[in-house]
Amino acid sequence: MKLIKQISTLVISTLLLSACDYELSPWETDAHCPGMTISENLKWLKEVESTIDPAADFQFAIVGDPQQFPKDLENTIERLNKNDSIKFIVLLGDIAETGIAQEFEWACKALEKTTKPILSVVGNHDGLSFGQEIWRNTFGPFDYSFTFLETKFIAFNNNQYEFENVPDVSWIEAEAAVNEDEKRNHTIAMSHIKPWENQPTLSATLKEAGIDYTFHTHDHKFIHFQDSDIMLPHHVTANNLGQQHAIVTITPETIEVEDCAPACELSFPTTRN
Repeated sequence: MKLIKQISTLVISTLLLSACDYELSPWETDAHCPGMTISENLKWLKEVESTIDPAADFQFAIVGDPQQFPKDLENTIERLNKNDSIKFIVLLGDIAETGIAQEFEWACKALEKTTKPILSVVGNHDGLSFGQEIWRNTFGPFDYSFTFLETKFIAFNNNQYEFENVPDVSWIEAEAAVNEDEKRNHTIAMSHIKPWENQPTLSATLKEAGIDYTFHTHDHKFIHFQDSDIMLPHHVTANNLGQQHAIVTITPETIEVEDCAPACELSFPTTRN
């Protein structure tokens, strides 16, 4: 009789926990992140674009490596919400620390407060544990592109220790190519990590493909550099500790970057086409 009561109690407890959507394991692969898919945010971005003059200047924000700073991420999102000049946010990876669903959900609770589209790019920590499956289920593709007000954005995965055969250079080159009937002001590439030392020709390849500027995070500090022989600007945004982020201003002729820590100042002289 005692054994029957114990079994009944276990069954009832399990049913109650399931009814409350309680996660029984940290290794779940279905993170609760409503509204965070890349496809949803690209659709939202199109709606934003439709309200703006095609020749207008615009700004977007870059946030990177928020995995250990959920409150700073929340404060950053609320701060960016108040800036009407910023039309969307690029989240350049390492949303999670060890790639488990709960970590993604902690970040998503902050991200859900956004009033602007958020385009996420996979980081190396996002690919740990079950992170790759969680990313596909929660955000979508590892590589994708979009155009906003005649500027082409190419987001690519270059986390070479967690993924195989990255980056997909042929895909990047194809996305960077300009169609005969296409009007384009700039082509911007974005990845979590700047070109690796074992990829010494990648910057030159990106430049030859028509990339005008690249954005990264991963190094947890602000860096701006370009090889004098290639002259392709690379900008690295610091981690989100203390609400650090970057703001990029795009005009038809220029790209300008401000580093915010959290006060903003010009990172590097304006780059012209």
